Amino acid sequence: MQDLPFGHASSRAVLVVALAVLGAQVPSVCAQENWKPNRPVTLIAPNAPGGTSDRTARELQRIIQKHRLVEIPINVVNRPGGNGTIALNQLHAHPGDGHVLLISTSANLIAHIAGLAPYSHADFTPLSLMMEEYFGINVRAESPVQSAHDLLDRLKKNPAALSFGSASIAGNNYTSLLLALKKGGVDVRHLKTVTFAGGGQSVMALLGGHVDAISTGLSNMADQLQQGRVRTLVVTGPRRMGGPFAAVPTWKEVGVDVVQTSWRGIMAPKGLNRAQVAYWDSVFRKVTETEDWKTEMQENYWANIYAGAVESKRRMDEEYAEQKQILTELGMAKTQ
Repeated sequence: MQDLPFGHASSRAVLVVALAVLGAQVPSVCAQENWKPNRPVTLIAPNAPGGTSDRTARELQRIIQKHRLVEIPINVVNRPGGNGTIALNQLHAHPGDGHVLLISTSANLIAHIAGLAPYSHADFTPLSLMMEEYFGINVRAESPVQSAHDLLDRLKKNPAALSFGSASIAGNNYTSLLLALKKGGVDVRHLKTVTFAGGGQSVMALLGGHVDAISTGLSNMADQLQQGRVRTLVVTGPRRMGGPFAAVPTWKEVGVDVVQTSWRGIMAPKGLNRAQVAYWDSVFRKVTETEDWKTEMQENYWANIYAGAVESKRRMDEEYAEQKQILTELGMAKTQ
């Protein structure tokens, strides 16, 4: 390299400093590009044990550890309550930390639109969409309510004639119920609803006779239906489902134009860098390619809808707008 003139000594000093700084940065840049977790990862389930989000979290944990997709432990913790706010608070407290993840759901969008939670998906880093499910309205086997038509007829006469259990008033299981009943001619403003910390608890409340009906994911009810303990009246899917639900009509067959689904995905704190996002995208994509995951989809009547970070964010933006329209129609959207 050609020597700089004496008058450019200051320039030489600047160059030396710049090269030193650049050399110091190279290891950190390389480390960032090769990021992977170096301590146990916390995977938050926003409901009590037994619900769909909890089962999703524990199945992810099992598959990841079985196939050694991550080299360190994955710890599932349950943070029910506050329409998802307690779980979101824990995630929000770890900006830029790729060691804290959350099972995100459609309920996160609904809770924010309804003013029940302070955060939306825009306050975090969506990593992936993993699966989706449909819902069914269920009653005990000995219930006098024999069909979806019977359900609508009773509630048209008296909206408070039956009590409904729900894991949350900020979930698609509940909003799909309200939407279908409203389109079926029921005054949903007077509906009797009891909320629980998770889908598993709402099922136990139904079986124990504490509520008359529940709207919940099909995977929560399949065993009970097969054992003859409950009757599923109607499902929210676009077509009839298989297995024990093969004889159950859709809302559209009943004459109510409603199709509703709910997804489960993975969300991280805000501020993750590109390498952190890429790492987890690779892990969760590999999960969905395993036979374990495909079997889980079939056994729980779930659909595999994997999408990475960019596509997940786009879909959540679209659904946020759609849910806002639905909640406005139901009178549940918060005042802007």
